[in-house]
Amino acid sequence: MEIEILQAGEEHLTDIAALAKSRSLDGLDEAVARREGFLVSAYDETVYRARLSAHEYFQVAVEDGNVVGFVLAYANRHFGADEWLNRRVADELGGILVVKQVCVAREAAGHGIGSLLYRHVLDGWTTTPVVAAVVAEPRNEASNAFHGKHGFGVMFTLRPPDGRLRNVWVRPGQTGL
Repeated sequence: MEIEILQAGEEHLTDIAALAKSRSLDGLDEAVARREGFLVSAYDETVYRARLSAHEYFQVAVEDGNVVGFVLAYANRHFGADEWLNRRVADELGGILVVKQVCVAREAAGHGIGSLLYRHVLDGWTTTPVVAAVVAEPRNEASNAFHGKHGFGVMFTLRPPDGRLRNVWVRPGQTGL
């Protein structure tokens, strides 16, 4: 079947929240989480709803009417007061685009959906570096490999106030770095 990349809308929120919860580190076996990837941000439908119109990129990958993945990314001007890590990285690099979450359904993983979503973001954002913070404890091996494949490199390792060590992966923009 064909995958469509669409702007996330109200009609996708329930599926996005359910997909994110299914890939949450909470409740996953650590070995499985390391190998298959995971999310640590405990977002619910309310959080995703607030982000629908407030960010540069919030797209879904849809196959046969089902959400099989999504990406959420935004620039400095959208940082919340509690985004210590993003602010710290922006202080070092200047303007950045943060990929806050990229998530693909477990049954759809390995079929290039995450890459389609990332290409949508990376092809459209070329002015400043793109940044993704990946949890380092436990190691998110799937995410590390994915980011390396897409031209990112680890630039910082930081421990934000939540205590969870993160590697900050950076992909230079055409005019950045």
